Amino acid sequence: MGLLHRDVTLLNFDDVYPKQRQLARLADEWIHLTDIREANLFCTDRSRSEISRRLSRRKSRGITFIGNGNYHYVTYLLLREINKPFSLILFDNHTDAKTPDGLPGLLTCGSWVQEAAKLPHLEAVFLIGVGERDFRLRETRGKITFWPDPRRGEELLSAIPTEHVYISIDKDVLDRAFAATNWDHGTMHLRDLLQDLRTLIRNKQVLGVDVCGELPVSPAEAWIHTDRIRLNERANLSILESVRA
Repeated sequence: MGLLHRDVTLLNFDDVYPKQRQLARLADEWIHLTDIREANLFCTDRSRSEISRRLSRRKSRGITFIGNGNYHYVTYLLLREINKPFSLILFDNHTDAKTPDGLPGLLTCGSWVQEAAKLPHLEAVFLIGVGERDFRLRETRGKITFWPDPRRGEELLSAIPTEHVYISIDKDVLDRAFAATNWDHGTMHLRDLLQDLRTLIRNKQVLGVDVCGELPVSPAEAWIHTDRIRLNERANLSILESVRA
C-alpha cells in the first residue's frame, strides 16, 4: 500500500508557484502552460489537446500541483491516463459535477467530475467536504457519493470498492484559517484533511495526488498578499509531507 510515485510536478498556468519558494525547490519537474489560451475556468478542445500533449511528455506521475481552482479540470486529463479500475477521492467545497449552462461539451472547472464519471476505469467518486449549498445535488446516482464527515476515515475505506485510488484536493475545502483561494471556502480543519490522507496512503494503492486552490495574484500585487501566499505554501508542504511520509 502507499503512494506509487513520489515525484512532484508543478503546472505553471498562472505563475503562483515561483512565489512559493520552498515548494518550488522540491519540484522534480515544471510544465509551463502560461501561453495556452482558452484555459482559465474552462477548456476548449484545442486547449485541452495541447495541455494533454504537454502532460503526456512529463516524467513524473506522482504529486501534481495544478495552480488555482480555475484549472481543476486538469484532474480529468490526468485521470484519463489511468488504465486500471480505481476510485476518485475528491476533497472540495464544490461538487464540480454540474452541467455548464449553454456550453455542452466544454470542459470546465465546475463540470469535470461529471465527465470523469464517464471514464470506463473509474468505478466510484467520493466527494468529501462539499458545502451545504451544493448538497441539493446529493440525489446524484451512479458513481458519485457524497461523504459529509471527513473524520469518518475508516468508514470511507470500507466504502471504497477498489484497491487503487486517485486523490484530488482543492484547498477551498479548508477553513480560511488554513488556506486562501479565489473561491468560497469550506470548514474543514487542515488536521482532518491530513489525517484522511495518511489513512488513504496507508491502506490503498494511491495512483496519484493533485492539489489546486492557489490564490492568483498579479506580480504588482504579490507583496500585498504575502501572508496568504505563505499560508497556502504551508498547507501545500503539509499535504506533501503527509502523502510522502
